Amino acid sequence: MIGVLFATQMEAAAFQNREVPDDVVVKVADEMGLEAARIAAEELVEAGATTIINAGVCAALHNRVERGSVYRISTVITEELKAAVNVGVGLGLKKLVSVEEPLYQADRKQELARQYDLVDMEGYAVARVCEAHQIPCILLKGVTDFGDAMAKEDIQTHIAPVSETVAEAILFALDGMKSRSDNRGDSTETDLKGRDHAEGLVKRLHRFTKVEHLIFSLPLLFAGAWLGAKGFPSLSVLLWITLAGLGARTFGMALNRIFDRKIDAVNPRTAGRELAAGALSLKQGYGVALCGVVLYFIACAGLGEFVLTLSLFPLIPLTIYSLLKRFTPLCHYGIGVALGFAPLGAFVAASGDLAFSSELILLCLFTFFWISGFDIIYALMDREFDQTHGVKSLPSALGEKGALAVAAFTHLIAFALLVLLWMGFGGALSLLSLSVAAVAFGAAYVPTIPIAVRFFPISAVAGIAGALVVLLGGIS
Repeated sequence: MIGVLFATQMEAAAFQNREVPDDVVVKVADEMGLEAARIAAEELVEAGATTIINAGVCAALHNRVERGSVYRISTVITEELKAAVNVGVGLGLKKLVSVEEPLYQADRKQELARQYDLVDMEGYAVARVCEAHQIPCILLKGVTDFGDAMAKEDIQTHIAPVSETVAEAILFALDGMKSRSDNRGDSTETDLKGRDHAEGLVKRLHRFTKVEHLIFSLPLLFAGAWLGAKGFPSLSVLLWITLAGLGARTFGMALNRIFDRKIDAVNPRTAGRELAAGALSLKQGYGVALCGVVLYFIACAGLGEFVLTLSLFPLIPLTIYSLLKRFTPLCHYGIGVALGFAPLGAFVAASGDLAFSSELILLCLFTFFWISGFDIIYALMDREFDQTHGVKSLPSALGEKGALAVAAFTHLIAFALLVLLWMGFGGALSLLSLSVAAVAFGAAYVPTIPIAVRFFPISAVAGIAGALVVLLGGIS
């Protein structure tokens, strides 16, 4: 069954007046707004919808889109949370921001127009529900106005003809979905269901572990190994170090989600996370953690008895840091300690001893201050939630300006440590990496860049550039 969700009856009327296919159910929210849209989407899922199309009218944020046109959305985000949901891939798709209150203020519109194309009051909530239930979401939005002083009048004038165009777009989308379904053939339906279930589990596990975020620590691992080996480590050592990093990160990430599952469930930004939403069971979460720690110990064993003997020490901060938000607003520095073990552990694995060099100490300290500062910035997205629910964080304790000041000071120390590393190594390529890191640290404080983007990938760019100061300096 396909659910088609509208915010108002006026928007829905044009589609309902057409011949609606039997496997399509139309739902109109009780009122406008994100919460009403969320409830309506949940009701469609409970009724058996396997795909939801959220259709209706919206406002344009700039003149690069045309009134009367209907656009499919690629990414939808909220004005407050800055947490994006990707709902489509292709050329010509637009970025949508969902707001709690109608957009009539010029300065507010100008701020949003820097990053987004369209604005509505329900798309994000629908997309989040679909994400949580692992079903496709299609957002089709027709432009009635430009969110300016004439918006109210323009909506009244254009909502009827634009809704007619939206209705045609929905039927076109339904025809395309039916054609793809027919082309697959009925004979493969059972196999496809099994494959889709397996693929769904793989996708949920991927989102749960976020393996791609290993990019945070992998270059730093290699830099630590480079320092330990005083040159290129063997490929086998690099492979074992990579597997150890993957295992440790998977273990830490899984425990973080397990410990925070109840907090995540009541936070609108994180309610769609796999354990919080029920997409993965608690047993599956522990299973992922077990797989991660087993892989970690196997890799440590592959690196030798000395490394295996010391292998428990990096797991201690990985286990504890997720609990710190319950006790101290300095919890952000816990992840700094956890990740600071990455280059240290790689150094020991490659060198086979504990004779730490001054360059290694600087690298570990850089890692500590680099990721701790970015974690403070990341926590800005939950400042109001943390204050309301008693979660400890610097943004909830100091406010946005105070937290940003602490993060900036933390990053200033990180960059100073990076300068000291460059002074020890020298080299033009190493200087280039230092410059890239400086730009990335600066970008972390550009207010027009969404916080989620500042945390990833901008923080990753700063970390990789920091590692390259060592790696390229050593080569040159």
